[in-house]
Order: sequence, then structure tokens, then C-alpha cells
Amino acid sequence: MRTYPLILFSLALLGLVSPHSVAQHQQNNRIDSLMHAAHQLGVFNGNVLVVHQGTIQYRNSLGYADGSRTKKLTIDKLFDIGSISKEFNGVSLLLLQQQGKLSLNNRLSQYLKDLPTWADSIQLRHLINYTSGLPISAATSDQQIHDELKSLKTLAFRPGKAYAYSYSNVYLQRQVIEAI
Repeated sequence: MRTYPLILFSLALLGLVSPHSVAQHQQNNRIDSLMHAAHQLGVFNGNVLVVHQGTIQYRNSLGYADGSRTKKLTIDKLFDIGSISKEFNGVSLLLLQQQGKLSLNNRLSQYLKDLPTWADSIQLRHLINYTSGLPISAATSDQQIHDELKSLKTLAFRPGKAYAYSYSNVYLQRQVIEAI
């Protein structure tokens, strides 16, 4: 039997703990239960930090720091950012559309004038959906991607007709955001 709420309620009555801290403890218990349930189901492995108005409300580590599940995760483990930054580009483009600064139906060539004529056939929505027709690239830097795009003569397929992940789409999203 869990006695934490009863103990916190008793301490609150004595004036040792504020009603706010009792509510905060209950909220932290709910967050903790949710995160543990997600971990048990196998849909969450990582560090959790909940901050409200500049104050840390909840902090915990669940799972392992490596794929082989041999190294227990700690709260001070730093993770590689990986591919998570791509979502920020998409959201930025949507916010710019909401602000009336662009339309996802607009052509890429409207914002980036130094690209070959294939840019006339690509809409901004194609960049977000990876349906631009840009070929898959082995480039490892923005400069290499830029150089490849400038020398690209034809697209791999007609924009909007197929899906192909190419980091060139992400690069061009950033370039459009910068241009605006």
C-alpha cells in the first residue's frame, strides 16, 4: 500500500509542506508512472526532464545507454542529436506559411534563384515530403550538397510522383528559411 499521499497530506496539515508541493508530488507520481509504463511497453528509453517556469519538476533516466543493453542509462548521459533537427525545418516552413511569408505550393526557384531549371518544378511541399525528385546523395557537407545541386542536370523522378529520402531536401529547406 502506498502511503505517500497520506503522509504528504498530514505534513500539509501541520504546515510543513504546502498544498502546492502535495499537488506537485502527485503530478510527479503521474509523470513517473507514465514514463515507467512507456518504458515497460518498450516505447521509451531515455532521459526525461520536465521543467515548469524555470524549475525542474521531474527528472529521471529509464533504460540503457547502448543498443546492447549492457550500460545502464544515467541522468548525465548526453545523446547525439541524430536526425531530430529535421522536424524543426518542417515546422519553420509551416510557421512561415502561417505568417503569410510563403506557401508550400510555391516553387523552390522563387526563393533560390541560383539553382538549375529543375528548381522550377519542385514545390516547397515536395521538400518536406521527400518527393522532390532530388537524387540520393553521398555528400557529407553542405558545400558538397550545394555543389552537387548546382551541377545537377535532371531530377531522379518527376516531383510529387515518388518518395526518396535525400538529405538535399533538408539542405534546401534550410536555404529557403534563410532566404526568407
